[in-house]
Amino acid sequence: MTINPNTSIPLLTEDVITGDKKLEGVLPRDFAYAASTASFQIEGGWDADGKGPGIWDVYLHDKGLDNGDEAVNSYNLWREDIKLLKAYGVNTYRFSISWPRVRPLGGKDDAVNEKGIEYYSNLVDALLAEGITPFVTIFHWDTPYELEKRYGEFGNTDKLVEDFVAYARVLFERLGDRVTNWITINEPVIYMMFTIESRKADTWTEDMQIAYTKSLLLAHARTVDLYRREFKPRQGGQIAITLNVDFVVPIDDSAAAAEARQDSLDQMVGQFADPIYHGHFPESMYKRFDRAKLDFTPEEWAVVKGSNDYFGLNHYSTFYTTGEVRPLKGACARDLALGLQVRVAEKNGVPIGRRGENGHPFDVAWGFRLLLQYVDKRYLKPSGHRLYITENGYAVDGETKLSTDEAVEDKERQSYYAGYIREAVLARTEDGIDVAGYMAWSLMDNLEWLQGYRSRFGITCVDRSSPEFTRTPKESAFMLRRVFEYLMAKE
Repeated sequence: MTINPNTSIPLLTEDVITGDKKLEGVLPRDFAYAASTASFQIEGGWDADGKGPGIWDVYLHDKGLDNGDEAVNSYNLWREDIKLLKAYGVNTYRFSISWPRVRPLGGKDDAVNEKGIEYYSNLVDALLAEGITPFVTIFHWDTPYELEKRYGEFGNTDKLVEDFVAYARVLFERLGDRVTNWITINEPVIYMMFTIESRKADTWTEDMQIAYTKSLLLAHARTVDLYRREFKPRQGGQIAITLNVDFVVPIDDSAAAAEARQDSLDQMVGQFADPIYHGHFPESMYKRFDRAKLDFTPEEWAVVKGSNDYFGLNHYSTFYTTGEVRPLKGACARDLALGLQVRVAEKNGVPIGRRGENGHPFDVAWGFRLLLQYVDKRYLKPSGHRLYITENGYAVDGETKLSTDEAVEDKERQSYYAGYIREAVLARTEDGIDVAGYMAWSLMDNLEWLQGYRSRFGITCVDRSSPEFTRTPKESAFMLRRVFEYLMAKE
């Protein structure tokens, strides 16, 4: 019999942090405490003020799915969002810029939409006026649809990279005097997973996966190269990619489970982090993909290797590897993108942690500490880089069925944050890992891509049925404020 983790596992409270005297004031004043969002998931205004259609606009319209036409209306309500950020005590806000809002057709020779630039410029200025540092993602998956029509977007490496770098140049030129924290690409492996699952479901091949992997890496690396050569000397910022990693641990002591664990990590994080930090792909990827097709040229490797100023990490959960490996033929999108290794969330009938909405995520705080140790040993220590946790959060199971008054209590989300933040702080204080920031996902309930509005990660409720898109803070928002006020040094 399987145990129900949502009734059998005790809930944590913020006292696991604020009741621990050795944690008081252990974080420096410049530690980045933030909430995170992404343009397509919150903005709405899908065709407002000259914005062009993005690939997600077209796909979700065609399929009749929940879409981002209005999302949570942050295109019009961004001032209200800043008031929330101020009330929650954050010192940093991570948001992304919509490529088709800034350059509607997407190409290097296509026109810039001045209204789009104005929107983000006003947002940046307003944040700075409130003492909130902008932490800006250049690409959070909203590719201009015109580039899909022209050449298949990330399936055409040469053209995509050229257009991507030209788009990034516009942002550096127009916003870089005030923005000094940049993320090139958010979660490239998850972008691939959703691409396989949706728009390219009927046409995906291993060669396309190679093309996407190389396009994403080169778009990142050449953007970093541009920034370092032309903008960093006078703007003084930092730039990196951010990677999503669900950690995995072997389910038993078998060699097969241990091998599956490493191969799974190679696919989730190594396929992007190893080229950037070590100048090659993981050996397990060479076993799956054609080496001659996968490898870069010497000139490309010279640009890719070393193309991070810090390590950006998104993390939600941990699973067990069983040692089983699924066949490539007929594999689902998740397995094609994240690895063919079988991952499970229970052992001997005991769940690995409390289950979130649709199993994403499971609350496994101890796995977070292990992941930070893994990243530190493999990437941070050899490079001297620090790490920003650029996303971490929890979707309460069944929250969509609750009234606003019920949803704002969000005790399971508070328990998740208490456990994960404690492990991150202990990784810094006890393990010596240079964790420089923590960014909660998400500032508010929003459009969770193919899951629509069913999964709610926000620390703010949004009533999409009201003309005002009424925002109501959840208790977790103020719990986070109290926790970071306790953790951060007063002087």
